[in-house]
Amino acid sequence: MLASRRDQAADGGIDLAEHLTPAVTGGDPRLIESLVANLVDNAIRHNHQQGRVEITTQNSGTQVALTVTNSGPVIPDNQMQRLFHPFQKLAPDRNGHREGYGLGLAIVNAVAQAHHAALTTTARPEGGLSITVRFTRPSNPNLGR
Repeated sequence: MLASRRDQAADGGIDLAEHLTPAVTGGDPRLIESLVANLVDNAIRHNHQQGRVEITTQNSGTQVALTVTNSGPVIPDNQMQRLFHPFQKLAPDRNGHREGYGLGLAIVNAVAQAHHAALTTTARPEGGLSITVRFTRPSNPNLGR
């Protein structure tokens, strides 16, 4: 999935960095892939020239975490929760991008809830977001493969 986004990022002058470790979780693979795709697509779309997107996976105890961090415009703290509601955008022409319907993070939120995953979002003071999704690892390591 990330390989297909690399050209999109490069076209926008955005550096795409990955720090991936094997992270197995249970759940619907298509929905989880949709969650990842929406996080990465939003991180690229709502960025700026010479921006950066970092994708990290890690294991910690009984959880696996996916974090997607991007540079981009500053997002006021009081606007953060709006981003997770359908059809919500901070500005329709933010960074000159008019594509999208404001559904990406709403889909991420719905998939996280369906999988009982914790979703943490932090507005970065220098601009952009850091979003972490923490899934509970299955007790059977073969689950989710």
